[in-house]
Formats: sequence, structure tokens, C-alpha cells
Amino acid sequence: MNKTNNAIADRKNERIKSEILNILNNTLKYNLNNKDLKFVSFTYVKLTDDRSTVFVLVDTYDRSKIDSMVSKLNEAKGFFRKALAEHMNMKKVPTIIFEKDKVIDSTRKIDEILIKINKGGSL
Repeated sequence: MNKTNNAIADRKNERIKSEILNILNNTLKYNLNNKDLKFVSFTYVKLTDDRSTVFVLVDTYDRSKIDSMVSKLNEAKGFFRKALAEHMNMKKVPTIIFEKDKVIDSTRKIDEILIKINKGGSL
């Protein structure tokens, strides 16, 4: 019985995370009038177990500007939280924290290492 309850809770959390990601990306695309954030996208959300906080991973076309983009998004997090409140049926809307998606940087480092290895170079 406990495994069943956990599976149901996991599916519900995945559905909520997917809905949050969709709402935030749509809000960014259609409702935010900031030209600096034109090439930003949200790649993944992590929801705390109590659903009080959502960490939103951010990526952008120009990686040199990622830190300033994340800063701007955190300044506008109230705007995004309001969008979640309007589109989701939750007792409490989670606090939003935008973070840089580090997967892209890690992937690039791995690619660079593999290229060096393939060329016979040393690390």
C-alpha cells in the first residue's frame, strides 16, 4: 500500500512540475516585455517535498549573459509567481528561485576533454 501511495505522489509531483514549467515558459514568451530576456528559456524545475519552493533552471542562447539574466529573472519572480497563482489550483503558490542551468557548462567541459583525448593530447 505504501508503494502505491508513493507512486501516486510521485506522479502528482511530476504533473505539477510539468505544469509549472509550461506556465513559466508561456509567461516568459507571451507576457514579459523585456527584450533582454528574449532568448531565455526554463529547462527544468525542482519542487521541494512540501511544495513551498520551486527552483527553476534557466538557460540562454548567449551563455556569457546567463548570470545577469538569472538576476533579472529573480527580480521579476513576483510576476512569475502571480502567473502561477492565476493558472494553477494550489492552496499555496510556491516561492520561485531562478538558477543557472549548469548542465550545459558541464557538457561543454566533457566535450573539451573528449576532444583533447581524441587528438592524443593530455589533460
